[in-house]
Amino acid sequence: MRKIFWGLLGMFALSVGFAQTPGVGFYSGYPTYLGLQYQSANLRLGAGFGFFGIAGDAALILAKASLPGYSSIGMSWYYGLGVGATIALGGTVFGIYPHGLVGVEMQLPDPAINPYFEGQLGAHVLFPTPILGPYFAGRVGVILR
Repeated sequence: MRKIFWGLLGMFALSVGFAQTPGVGFYSGYPTYLGLQYQSANLRLGAGFGFFGIAGDAALILAKASLPGYSSIGMSWYYGLGVGATIALGGTVFGIYPHGLVGVEMQLPDPAINPYFEGQLGAHVLFPTPILGPYFAGRVGVILR
């Protein structure tokens, strides 16, 4: 676990300069159906209510670039790595979800908001009985800058 932490921290240090737009916002999707997020530089933290309990995640945005042909309207794409966690109501099941992510963000000039959508692909591990399986998720959100 320590190696994973230091590895993610190292990737964060190497990738400073690429990020979604800094700010606060809200999102909806799966496994978190309603959440709040905070974004600063490359790090995005989110937490909210999931379908079966409470969910949260952290994402490291590794790169961001303008979409060819759409840069005049402020559209860009990004990708990164993340890890999510859920706790079922009653605390009977805990899940961890390491994943990769890719998304599209649009910067609106007025009002100062950036809508985005993103897909995530990875694995999930459920506890107390370790169960490993595929993980598919997505979110639609708005960043208030």
